[in-house]
Amino acid sequence: MRILILSLNVLFLAGFANAAVELAKVNGKPITEKDLLGALAGLTDVQRDQVLKDKATKRQVLDNVIEQEILFQQAEKDKFNESAEYKTALEGFKKQYLANMLIQKKITGKVTESSAKTFYSKNKDKFSTDQVHALHILLENESEALKLFQDANKKDSDFQQMAEKYSKDPSAKNNRGDLGFFTRDRMVPEFSDAAFKAPVNKVIGPIKTPFGYHLIKVVDVKTGKTLDYNEVELQVKSTLRQSLIKELVADLKKGAKIEIN
Repeated sequence: MRILILSLNVLFLAGFANAAVELAKVNGKPITEKDLLGALAGLTDVQRDQVLKDKATKRQVLDNVIEQEILFQQAEKDKFNESAEYKTALEGFKKQYLANMLIQKKITGKVTESSAKTFYSKNKDKFSTDQVHALHILLENESEALKLFQDANKKDSDFQQMAEKYSKDPSAKNNRGDLGFFTRDRMVPEFSDAAFKAPVNKVIGPIKTPFGYHLIKVVDVKTGKTLDYNEVELQVKSTLRQSLIKELVADLKKGAKIEIN
């Protein structure tokens, strides 16, 4: 495969004011500054600026873009773009990309310094060094979890023995459902919210998370301190963002017709 590369001085001297400036060609297909910026899309503004200021790193990124274009062109020649596998993957990517775009447009602007501080002041208990020591049993469906919940609350039931026998968590065979001590940020929000509200030595559940349905038994608590806003600013903004996304999804669900077979 013949690769024609234009003068790389364009890359280093012209800057990125004009995204249409050609940096190279691959079999006649222009590689532009826009393509180079696209390859850096996953970086923050600061990280991207650092990459663009370093000539050697810029050249490496351009080489990567050229190599990807070579592979892309060959894949099209081999008609991989006509395969059912490609079309399925493309449809999945389209859904994910558009969903993320919706979130970006609807949510990101709402996560401001002011809204984050307000959220922090109303949820200070979520940003502390408090810890709980919990046991859990992970199950695939709610009906199974409800049945086991009843058994777990019977007198003389052995929660850890049940975890070892029934939990779908792969680690349960070794730790018998014992998660040890953890802070709120170590677990998904649904799990942490439930665990940190649970009475000691009482089985609660089922608690639904992305992993399935949990039965939780808190066996000990360590009280810590509430962290200052400047210590947890990024965590606060991330938590606020997730909270806003959940609200958006809940609102959209209200207007959606959902049928589960």
